Amino acid sequence: MKKILYLLMISFILTGCLLPPPPPPQTGSDPSTESQPEVNDQSSQNQNQPSATSEAESESHTHSDAAHTSDVDLTSLEIGDGKYSTTPQVGYVFSCQTNFNGQGATGQQGNWVNGDGTWNALMKAVVDGSVSWPHSFTISIQGDQRVFSSNGLPNHTTGNYPISPSDDAYTYDRNPNSISEQSITLTLPANPTVAAQPNCIGGEVGIMLSGVVLFNAFDALGRDAQVHEVQDECDGHPQQSGVYHYHALSDCLADTQTGHSALMGYAFDGFGIYGYYDEDGTEITNADLDECHGHVGLIEWDGQVVEMYHYHATHEFPYTVGCFKGTPSVRSIGGQGGQTQQGGDTTNQGQQPPQEAITACVGLSQGASCSVGNMSGTCMTPPNTSQLACVPAGGPPP
Repeated sequence: MKKILYLLMISFILTGCLLPPPPPPQTGSDPSTESQPEVNDQSSQNQNQPSATSEAESESHTHSDAAHTSDVDLTSLEIGDGKYSTTPQVGYVFSCQTNFNGQGATGQQGNWVNGDGTWNALMKAVVDGSVSWPHSFTISIQGDQRVFSSNGLPNHTTGNYPISPSDDAYTYDRNPNSISEQSITLTLPANPTVAAQPNCIGGEVGIMLSGVVLFNAFDALGRDAQVHEVQDECDGHPQQSGVYHYHALSDCLADTQTGHSALMGYAFDGFGIYGYYDEDGTEITNADLDECHGHVGLIEWDGQVVEMYHYHATHEFPYTVGCFKGTPSVRSIGGQGGQTQQGGDTTNQGQQPPQEAITACVGLSQGASCSVGNMSGTCMTPPNTSQLACVPAGGPPP
């Protein structure tokens, strides 16, 4: 009997030594009950397919507790006048339009222009007023499309337009336009893909979650609109047809306080536009982004954390979208356009020329010979548009 007990004791001691230690107690939910999809490590090369990632990575990246920090000097930002290019280029606008013949803001140069090619965003004048509007804006997923409907009126207050002569902003910008309700319907891809080559952008580049249209960084003279035009406290103003719009990220769109910025809107190729901050809470600059003003990273997209391409807003020119990384579904908000009398902005009216016709005239001047496929023509600006396009000898289609 003693021998048996002795053998049992030896067996128990050996078993305890050979078994691994027990796992530490779980402080969260049981990982076996959570979905843990595998991250695609090649997504930076294959940008066409967003890659879902785990909830744990979501917490450590897009929902980081890192406080927002910035090293950007808002008192000395480079002015973007004339920074349009005929090919994609970091810090420039790859513009479908290279001829700018509209009218800009009238009045004296703002005292926020430093005189050394930079400007001070903290000193810029602001249009007075706090006007509320009957905002209407919906987004829905219909199959593989994301459908937007907006009356063009923001969910925040605006300044008083036309700008009153009693407003100090009138010294620098005498915008005579009034804000008016629009009828905007857009259909964009719900899961956009990166195009083989970046596409040039027109006057409008996207729509924000406030229901407001986002224009590119230029006024109608090809100058930096943030510098030369005066906007209200929410960074918006109207053009001739009453379309209230932004040229950069509005201060009235709420961002997160920590970690990666929130979704602010959608570019016309379907990709998301996010705020100023990356996943570690640091402010994004042009050096962090590609030629279209975006990059691949972890974002929250339709309720999931995925690794995919997206745009970022910056305080540096071109502020939001420099070119379309995907294929744009629309290039303008049709039926509301026209050129401003003053105040600087041009948007497009009516049917846009085909993308192939626009691309054929990129880098060419008015009257230059061009070709699309087997068709020969001349670079012209068709009626009711501001886009230089290759027009066949018989003229544009009616």
